[in-house]
Amino acid sequence: MQNKLPINIVRWAIAIPAGLAAWFGANYSIGVTFGFLHGFDAVEEFWDSSDMNGMPYSGTYILLVTRIVAAAALVGMTVYLVPRYHKRVAITMASIVSVAAMGFLGYLLFQAGSADIKFEPEGWYRSILDMLSIIIGAIFGAWMAYENQRKRTRRSA
Repeated sequence: MQNKLPINIVRWAIAIPAGLAAWFGANYSIGVTFGFLHGFDAVEEFWDSSDMNGMPYSGTYILLVTRIVAAAALVGMTVYLVPRYHKRVAITMASIVSVAAMGFLGYLLFQAGSADIKFEPEGWYRSILDMLSIIIGAIFGAWMAYENQRKRTRRSA
């Protein structure tokens, strides 16, 4: 089957919103799951606070699991739906998501430096953990989607 330009454009136009929908869908479904496990009020207060809100252990794994799965869903869905160059797209998407996570931490550092917000060690721990888990999730999602597409094209050839 030939790779036609209009079909490629449509697939790219579908891939980016589908990746964002996967991100939000993963966040919501995992949030509901943790709400059932820990109580919806406790999880809601955890997400609304700037620090760990008295949940150092359960908050750590809630943050890790949520961010890793959501970032993997975003990158994985985008890489899976693009028409070609899956390796390049995987590297690019993982890089973009990682730079965005580091940029958010840099923005918080700038805000703390300009004295607009005060951060305690728990706040920095949460922000750094958030950044690292998003980066790990993006790398994992890129790797899984690229490997899946590679095996898929090898089987069809």
